[in-house]
Amino acid sequence: MKADELRLDELVRFSKGLVDIKGRRLVIHDLHAMGQFRRDIIDMVGDEQARRIFTRFGYFWGQADAAAMKRIFKWDSVLEWLKAGPVLHMLQGLSKVELDVIHFDEKAGRCSMECTWIDSGEAQVYVDEMGRATEVSCWIQSGYASGYASFCLDKSVYFVETHCYAKGDSACRAIGKDIDSWGKEIEPHLEYFHAADIQGKIRTLTSKLRKKDMELARRQEELDRVLSGSRIGDLEVRSRRFQQIMELANRITKFDSSVLITGETGVGKEVLARHIYEESPRSQGPFVAINCAALTESLLESELFGHKAGAFTGATRDQPGLFEEARGGVIFLDEIGETTHNTQLNFLRVLQEREVLRVGETRPREVDVRVIAATNKNLEKAVVDGTFREDLYYRLKVFEIEVPPLRERKEDILPLARKFVEKWAERLDFPDLKLDPVCLDFLLNYAWPGNIRELENAIEHAAILCSESIILPKDLPSVITRKLLHRANAYSASCSLADVELSHIQSVLEMTKGNRKEAARILKIGAATLYRKLQKLREKSDSDPD
Repeated sequence: MKADELRLDELVRFSKGLVDIKGRRLVIHDLHAMGQFRRDIIDMVGDEQARRIFTRFGYFWGQADAAAMKRIFKWDSVLEWLKAGPVLHMLQGLSKVELDVIHFDEKAGRCSMECTWIDSGEAQVYVDEMGRATEVSCWIQSGYASGYASFCLDKSVYFVETHCYAKGDSACRAIGKDIDSWGKEIEPHLEYFHAADIQGKIRTLTSKLRKKDMELARRQEELDRVLSGSRIGDLEVRSRRFQQIMELANRITKFDSSVLITGETGVGKEVLARHIYEESPRSQGPFVAINCAALTESLLESELFGHKAGAFTGATRDQPGLFEEARGGVIFLDEIGETTHNTQLNFLRVLQEREVLRVGETRPREVDVRVIAATNKNLEKAVVDGTFREDLYYRLKVFEIEVPPLRERKEDILPLARKFVEKWAERLDFPDLKLDPVCLDFLLNYAWPGNIRELENAIEHAAILCSESIILPKDLPSVITRKLLHRANAYSASCSLADVELSHIQSVLEMTKGNRKEAARILKIGAATLYRKLQKLREKSDSDPD
């Protein structure tokens, strides 16, 4: 393993309530919250003691990262392991690191490094919270670099910041050396690094994590089995109603029984049919799909059942039908409710006898195929009306799955939208394409009469029109944003600003089912700020009769 091969998306696992690096749990911090925390510590204990606290915090963090890198990867050399420290430093958002100089003598245990920390978040937040500094301020980063290198070399290595953006320099720079190379020059800085047996704690932690690796792997396998009914392909299914549909679909995949999938246009009936096929023993065979409403009766029968040469004008050779083409696999008959009685009778023969009769022939041919049909019509009513054969209806609906419209499973809108953003980012070669959180209200409050198909088209529309790879509400089709914007205009005419703000906060809380942490993330404010706003807005609302 080489240091420059590290990637954050491969290294860190993100799931609900958990962020971890191979069993070592992480927490994502807001930089400005850390800045406020730092200011509070300085106010309470003074600059010198605060510097000790934050330097030791960074030192422990660096040691923990070095231990994790040793446990997870087999490095080409100690030097590569050492160089991974600045890469991790950068991946975790501390700053952009340029390693200007590195001299390393593994045999002698000596090292000397010079690095530049560009766009240091620590220095920037110091300036934002406290103004210009008189001393260097990247205490966490100095501690992190020292802790990481010390663990790698099993010897004390200290980084000392020499230039800092917080005190007016163009960038932050630091020099790192092992303690022997520093000599007496390091002595004034040692007081900031001393802490009780940090390396011993790291080794104990690493040992425990190794023991837990197999247990975590076992639990992950169990979780994957549990969640199998909560995914379709690589898409997360959040709504309970659709999860129940997926549980049923997964139970029937291994059988050859016919399936009838019903639901409005665009709800994903073919996607579900393909999922059943892909998870079935027939997945090695073909999946053949046809829209029965797209062809006339004669052309449809020729396509489905095949024909003999000379059976009709233009039939110049024998042609097998799609039922034969799908041998060993699945045939998907979309919009089957649009077929005629004669075609329905031929379908019934296939389902009952497992054979087809080509147009113009008298000898039936055996077929080995599973039938999955779909319709947006109410076939039960069509049977009563006499437009659909009752015997075929019951043959098709050995299992009937009704896919609900998107407006009835709003929990699935955001995962779908994000999936389509990823899809169009790749197709349009917009690698940084993102959905701005302001769009979420619009997506969740629209009824989606065209369902998933309409949602995908809306994301494609917005992706093409957006600027700087950020999809904003103005980029979405106007039919999606019109209703919410009209409501906002109504607010502006009759409500106070406090009323509008409270209403928006309440709508986001409703969308997140009362989850204040998620609501604060969408609103781009801290959880504490959200709480304070709710308190103030409610107090104002209670005291204002107007």
